[in-house]
Amino acid sequence: GEGSAACMAIDWTKGVDEQAKASGVDPCECDVVLAAECVWLADLVDPFVQTVLRLLRGRAGCVCYCVYRDRAKDESTTFAGMQMVVDRFEGSGCAVKLLQRLPPDLKKGPGNDVLVYTINLTR
Repeated sequence: GEGSAACMAIDWTKGVDEQAKASGVDPCECDVVLAAECVWLADLVDPFVQTVLRLLRGRAGCVCYCVYRDRAKDESTTFAGMQMVVDRFEGSGCAVKLLQRLPPDLKKGPGNDVLVYTINLTR
């Protein structure tokens, strides 16, 4: 078969298109976005969601796999819980589906379950 793979670090506070031009890689041509441990501060949720939305709109059928260990406490206003991220994606016209919940590896440090989600555009 044919195929290719590329990776690119993306600063969510800057435009994807300008970063793509500077790097020579166009992440908007991707079929799959992998995002692991990307959002931990509440202030980063909206820039992250907007960046992923831009990537998902680049090619029909693009899907984001988001892996996240939810470390936020319910009362936290500084740290982002995964529910906050899910709510923002759903409010932006995405379907978010929990694929898997993995127990934490407590040998590597404290934390809650590791959550694996898919994120797709619905409109």
